[in-house]
Parts: sequence; structure tokens; C-alpha cells
Amino acid sequence: MTPDFLIIGGGTAGCILAARLSEDPATTVLLLEAGPPDRDPWIHIPAGYARLFKSRRYDWGHTTEPEPALNGRSIAWPRGRVLGGSGSVNGMGYLRGSPHDYDRWAQAGARGWSYADVMPAFRRIENWHGDPGTTRGQGGPIDVTAPALSEGGRAFVDACVALGYQRQTDVNDGPIEGAGPIQLNVSRGLRRSTARGYLAPARHRPNLRVETGVTVHRVLIEHGRAVGVMAHRPGAPPYILRAGRTILAAGAIATPQLLMLSGIGDGAALQALGITPMLHRPAVGQNLQDHLIARAIFRTRPAGTLNEVMANPLRTVAMAAQYALRRTGPLAIGAGEACLFARLTPGAEEAEAQLMFINFSLVPGAGYTLARHPGMMINFGPCRPDSRGTLILRSADPTARPVIRPNYLDAPGDQHVFLQSARLAHRLGTAAPLAGLVEADLNPPPADDDALLDRLRAEATTVYHPCGTARMGADDAAVVDPGLRVRGIDALYVADASVFPLIPSVNIQPAVMMVAEQAVALVRRP
Repeated sequence: MTPDFLIIGGGTAGCILAARLSEDPATTVLLLEAGPPDRDPWIHIPAGYARLFKSRRYDWGHTTEPEPALNGRSIAWPRGRVLGGSGSVNGMGYLRGSPHDYDRWAQAGARGWSYADVMPAFRRIENWHGDPGTTRGQGGPIDVTAPALSEGGRAFVDACVALGYQRQTDVNDGPIEGAGPIQLNVSRGLRRSTARGYLAPARHRPNLRVETGVTVHRVLIEHGRAVGVMAHRPGAPPYILRAGRTILAAGAIATPQLLMLSGIGDGAALQALGITPMLHRPAVGQNLQDHLIARAIFRTRPAGTLNEVMANPLRTVAMAAQYALRRTGPLAIGAGEACLFARLTPGAEEAEAQLMFINFSLVPGAGYTLARHPGMMINFGPCRPDSRGTLILRSADPTARPVIRPNYLDAPGDQHVFLQSARLAHRLGTAAPLAGLVEADLNPPPADDDALLDRLRAEATTVYHPCGTARMGADDAAVVDPGLRVRGIDALYVADASVFPLIPSVNIQPAVMMVAEQAVALVRRP
């Protein structure tokens, strides 16, 4: 049977598309995911993201090329390789972003994607466990909750207020400004990915087929129209799947890679790799954006940090029992508890930096090793970096990892915001009441900006928010139009983070969900 819709990628966007499109019983849908099903219990335990991160079991294993502005370091870029995609392995921060983020999309040529345009999609997604306010959704497939703050989390928010920032009660209701609890897509102590919230309830439908362990090599294009894909399973020869319409939802790395493998990209570069150009679209793989962070690390007095729990076998057992019996405690919380969105320069239109409170600390310079003493961290970085990177093919082999160059800190403005956010993060450690918990700042910033920037270059890393590599717009250089159609190819759509014209100010998972919700009506159009 030839499906009406073939969706490539069973990640955050793909699961929504499969569930929503299959609501019409007259429509047949096939969803292909390269990774395995999301059966691992650690996927569903919120704090399990740390274990998944270390194991790399569900990770594509991407790394950047050596970054000139990061002292020539290559940065690991984990991306989820499992049903639910990165939404099955991430820290579950649920932040829509600033209303201006989406108004800027519309101003950049993505007509129909302003904040007012996308608000209904955001509301359809959510089952917000709080005051509905003016913009929140209730009854949607994705439960959104605010965690109970630890002693350190409460002290962080109060310290931000002491420094003059406003207290934020709902970071997803209107402008992002000030400090408050970070919201999580967690339901009754379990991760609420789109694989769980959207896809699982739809799996019984006879018009929906979900196949895992299938890697797509390329999209097949005949006479300017996408007609299906070439794919394979491990140990088996490649085979062809035909479809009425094909939707790429493989993410900001795999989607541009598949477009180029299919002959859509810079014609000369593709020809040099032995790929027959089908459409000269040099913007594919350009406009790459990501959030960069570094950490202020503090040793604290005992304050209920995860370090204290993990250093004590009895407390570790008690934590596990608390989670097993009540689905509460440290295991029920994702990567962060609270965040501050701060303006740093006079005249700034809105918050320029995000600072996130983490109720554990790592050993400085030792990767992801948990310190043995009580500790906390404040992660910090620019909200809307101006630096732009690129992604190109390494070879015509569909299993070869692409060449990723984010070009972090390439823009001078990003350097300025990074420096100022670093100083603010360390200053918060000296502000009451957080100062009453802090015993030592373990990586205090040098007074000289050049010296501080040098250190940030040596320590900074990704927040795992790549986007923008198949930009949406109305201009000739855009890869997809505002209807998410690949410009120049019929029956081929893109609906994932690669279409973002500009990176949102915050964690991008909710924006990816919104794009998928918006896409459903767009791809159904004749």
C-alpha cells in the first residue's frame, strides 16, 4: 500500500505529524524512525536523561569540526536516535520563548508564523497544570508542570529579585523577563515526550504504520516531484518506499543531510561528491544556529543538592524509593529548576541572556563528573546568537556523519552577551539569599574581559538546540516556503527545527512541537 503521507523521522515533530494526520481515517500514514522503540525505562524517568547522555545508547554521535573561537575544540552534538527523538533524551525544559521570537519569523518572510498566528498551536499542545492565564492550553497531549523548587532553587529566584529582576510566575504566558521556575513536560513523575503524549494513543489506528530501525538514504524525485524514499534496515539491502507526499521531520542535522543526498543543495558541491543535482538550492545546510553555554560552579553547604544524595548510599536508596512509591523527588525533575531571563545592555528590547539554576554541580574541567561535595551551578549564555554556522556533506555515503561548523562566538555581539552573562551568573552567587548557601565559587571570573573570554572559549559547550538549516521564508534563497513546501519540488515538505528562520530565545523543544502542529493543516492542502 502506498501511504498518503510518508514521514521521515519519529522524533518530536514526526510523532505529532503521524498522530494528527492519522486522525482522518481516510488518510494513510507511514512513520519511519532510524532508532529503536522508546522502551528503555530510563527514557521515561525525568532524571534519567543524565544516564542516557553518558551511555550514548540513543545518540547519533555527531561532533562539530574544530571550532576556531573555542580554542579549536570539537564539541559533541548529541541528537536522539530513538522513537521520540531528542525529546526522549533531553532535559525536558518546556519554554515557548518570547512573543517577539515568532514576530521576527514573520518579519523575516515567514508569513503566517507570527506570535498571534502560532498561539493556537501552542495551546493545542499543552495540558498546563496551572493557572490558564491568557495564553495557556489545557487538555492537550503534552502535560506541562512547574517543579517544586529546592532550597537552592528558591534562593536563586530570590537572589535574582534582590538584584532588581522581576519575579516570573509563568514564563510561558507572554514576555520572557525575570526569574521563576522552569516548566517541564513531565506528567506524574514521567517524561511526557510526543512519542508518549501524541503517538502512543494513536498506534492502534489501522491507517497508521510506525516502523523503527529504518534508515532513509535519500528522497526519490521524479520530474520535479518527491515520490518516496530509498531506505534500508540493518543487514538487508536498500528498498524503495513510495508515497503521495513526503515530509522530512528528521531534525536540523539529518533533514539538510537528506536533502543534499537527494540532490537538493549547492549543485557544484553535490556534483563534486558524485551526487546528481536535482535542484540548485545552496541555502540547504546554511543558517545553522545553536545556543552556547558555560557554567558558574559553586560549592555549597548541605542544601539538598543531588551531589549530597548521590554521595550517600542510604540517601540514594531513599531517593529511589521516593520515586518508586510517589513519583516525586530528584528523579522526577529534569535538568533545571529555575531560570532568569535578563537584559544586559542599556536599551535592549528584551532579555538577552538565559541563566538556569541546576541543583547539582560538576567537577570543573572533568566533563560530566558529579562533585562529591554539596554543590550547585548556574548555566548561562546568549538567548539569540547572531553567529551562523554551516552543515555540509562529508561524502555521498548516507551513513557518514556530516561536517558541522557552528561558528560559535563568530559575531562580536555574542561575545559581549556571553561575557556579561558570565559576570551576572557569578554575581548571583554573592547575592542574598543564595550567598547564604554558597561556600566557594569554584571558577570565579577574572577581572579582565579578555582573560574571561579566553576561559569561556575553553569551557563553553552546546545546549543542544541546533536549528535553521532549511530556512523558511518568502525570498529566493529560502529552502522552504511559509507553507513548509520545499521550494522547487512538489509533494516534499519539511517540518522540524531546520525550518526556523531565527533561533528562539529559549530551549527549542516547544517550538518544534508548534511547527509540527502548524504543519498538519499545511501539508493537507491540495
